[in-house]
Formats: sequence, structure tokens, C-alpha cells
Amino acid sequence: MSANVDMTYRFVWDSEPTDEQLLVIMQEVGEEARLGSEKIAQQIIENIKRESARIRAALQTQQK
Repeated sequence: MSANVDMTYRFVWDSEPTDEQLLVIMQEVGEEARLGSEKIAQQIIENIKRESARIRAALQTQQK
């Protein structure tokens, strides 16, 4: 967060946030979205690897 921006704004207030406040808010939201997306992508890759290993093991069992 920028040290020069007053971030005491609350969305329940009747006034609109300043452009600087909006910029800080959107940067934080963007960072959270990127981190969440990376975490989900890692989970999907792990799920694919786990399922692939399970299927390979099942196929090897069937071939014996």
C-alpha cells in the first residue's frame, strides 16, 4: 500500500473514494486475484498428476 494515500475510506460511506484510494484498492485486489489464480492452477496440476498416477496404476493392475 502506498504510504502517501489516506486509506481510511469505507465503502459504506456516502462519499466516493479518491482516485488514489481506488488505485490502491484495485492494486490490492489484483494481487489477491493473481495469488488466488496461481494457487488454483497449482491445485489443478496436482490433481491431474494424482489422477494420472491413479489411472496408470489401475491400467497396470488390469494388464497383470
